[in-house]
Amino acid sequence: ILAWDAGIKRLLVEVDSLCVSQMISKQVVVPNVFYALVVAVRDLLSRNWQVSLSHIFREANSAADFMASMAHLVPYGLHVFDSPPVGIYSIILQDLFGVSQPRLIPV
Repeated sequence: ILAWDAGIKRLLVEVDSLCVSQMISKQVVVPNVFYALVVAVRDLLSRNWQVSLSHIFREANSAADFMASMAHLVPYGLHVFDSPPVGIYSIILQDLFGVSQPRLIPV
């Protein structure tokens, strides 16, 4: 909605959840609990603009993962940053230079 309201006509959306990506692109059945949200996203994507939705592993975009992990540290609601938050500069540089971060999966 922010991109649409800003007049952006070409948008690349990278989603780190393969399941969410598949639900939005109609590759899998949407559980009832998510149906209204998925339909709302599909309606938004079907507006008169070019939107490309792709799955990306979170390790491939550590900056976005860092921002998402901040969600539990800030009050509920929309937060728009005029400048990058403290702690993300080194992550942005790592993303820029293609430094990979292995995913640690507990066994």
